Amino acid sequence: MKQPQFWINPNTRLRFPQFCLEWQSCDKSDLLAFCKMDHPRRRTYMAGTTCVHLIHSEDYSRLFVLYHESQKFENLRLQKWLRENIRDTIMARASISLPKRLHELENRHQLYAQSVTVKKLRIGVLGQCTFDNHIRLSPLIVIFPPALMDETILHEMAHIKHHHHRKSFWNYLSILLGSDAREKKILYDLAISKYWELYTFLMK
Repeated sequence: MKQPQFWINPNTRLRFPQFCLEWQSCDKSDLLAFCKMDHPRRRTYMAGTTCVHLIHSEDYSRLFVLYHESQKFENLRLQKWLRENIRDTIMARASISLPKRLHELENRHQLYAQSVTVKKLRIGVLGQCTFDNHIRLSPLIVIFPPALMDETILHEMAHIKHHHHRKSFWNYLSILLGSDAREKKILYDLAISKYWELYTFLMK
C-alpha cells in the first residue's frame, strides 16, 4: 500500500458547522472493554493489543475517534480505514443536511427543483442541474463554510431558470445571492483552494 497524501491522526482538525471530527484519548482497558459492548453507531479497528473506535452521532454531524495515546497512526491499513469511515460519515451527513438546506432555499426564493440527489460527482464538479430540473449535489460541499455551501446550492437552483452560464444566468444568481455572483465566485474559489486537496483526498 502506498503512503497517503495526508496522514489522519489526532492532529487532524475537521471542524465545520455541519460536521465535526473529535479525538478522545482513552485507557487501553476502556477501549478493549468497549469492544465487548453493543453500540449501533460504533465501528472498531483492531491493531494488535490496541484498538480504535469510531462513534458517530445519530445525525452524523459529529464523529468521535477513541484511541490510546500509544496508537501508531502510521499503519497504512488503519489510515485507509479512517479515511473511508470519515468519508462515509460525511456522505451520510450530506444526504441529510443538503436536501434539507436546498428545500429551505427553495421556500425562501419560491424556486423549486423536480428532485435533489446527493452523490459523488466527477472531480471539480460540486453540483449539476439537468434540463428537466433535477439537482445533484456533491457531498463535499457539506464541509464547506455555510455561505459557500449556500452559493453552490443556489448556483444549481439558478439553472432552473437559466440552463447556461451566460450573462442572464449570472444576473439571476446575483439576485438570489444578494450580491455580485461573479465576484463571490472568485472569493469563494480563493477561500477553498487552500484546503481543496485535503477535501478531495477525504472524499475519494
